[in-house]
Amino acid sequence: MEFTWLKVPQWQKYETLLHGFMGRRGGKSIGPYGGLNVSYRVGDDAKIVSQNVCDMKLAVGIHDGRIITMKQLHGDQIIDVRDRNIKEAGEADGMKTGEKEAFLGILTADCVPMLFVAPEEKIVAVVHAGWRGTLAGIAPKMVRLLNSQHGISPDKIETALGPAIGPCCYEIKEDVSRPLIERWGKIAEPCVENREGKTYLDLRRLSHILLEEAGVPSEQIYHVGPCTSCTPDEFFSYRREKKETGRQISFIGWRS
Repeated sequence: MEFTWLKVPQWQKYETLLHGFMGRRGGKSIGPYGGLNVSYRVGDDAKIVSQNVCDMKLAVGIHDGRIITMKQLHGDQIIDVRDRNIKEAGEADGMKTGEKEAFLGILTADCVPMLFVAPEEKIVAVVHAGWRGTLAGIAPKMVRLLNSQHGISPDKIETALGPAIGPCCYEIKEDVSRPLIERWGKIAEPCVENREGKTYLDLRRLSHILLEEAGVPSEQIYHVGPCTSCTPDEFFSYRREKKETGRQISFIGWRS
């Protein structure tokens, strides 16, 4: 079975780091969830979702461990995962761990999936950032927590921003643009584009700038994958479907 599995080329040098941004290709789900849907919360058959998860884990080389997920709320809550045997960490939009064989996962269908790695300390983290999480500042908050709780300097952090809806497709109204500009000022302005009387948001660019402002070097912030809305064969997109659809998973962890 062929899967869409995107990786960060710069991370191939870390031999025991396992990571990836999965797409919808492969999997056994049908209908609006067609392909590799890995969410139990969108209305898909739970047995099929479990089979999708198992098939995907085998394909990427997670044979015994689990991919730990969250109940995502579009906020800025971040959980420290210390037990690699749990399935779900709780209600949050970010996780971090120093445990080996603890693979952290985030589910998306347009929001920005972020993978963080501190290679010297062997710590990984994930963030799920839609416009609300971006407004709340979850990405820079993760950088601050890695520094304050683990002593990791921001310039030692590497981050990858995975497939997400792009400024080509992400039309927004004033109820989104105004709070972002009020909160982030000039940082947000270049990420809000006006075209033909409509307003569009470049969510990945804004995330990138916020990470830079938090101290992560720009050359250590990688962009992986296309606009989810533009690629219906490869990725789920809630905005494109305007109704129920599946979720793809992004994950990261250190093997023993």
